[in-house]
Amino acid sequence: MMNLAMIGALGKMPEWEIHCRGAINNGVTQEEIRAIIHVIGIYCGVPQALECFRVAKAVLADH
Repeated sequence: MMNLAMIGALGKMPEWEIHCRGAINNGVTQEEIRAIIHVIGIYCGVPQALECFRVAKAVLADH
């Protein structure tokens, strides 16, 4: 989960998608993903959080 926060903060969206899929496959819940993105929004800004939400939404739709 810390890895997701760091990758999201850096804006590495291809890596964010890969690690988001891995996190979900390893039992991280949708609510936990949402909490990670909220932290990204607080520390890195809303535009970055919105980008993470956009990618996470696509990942969750595929899952």
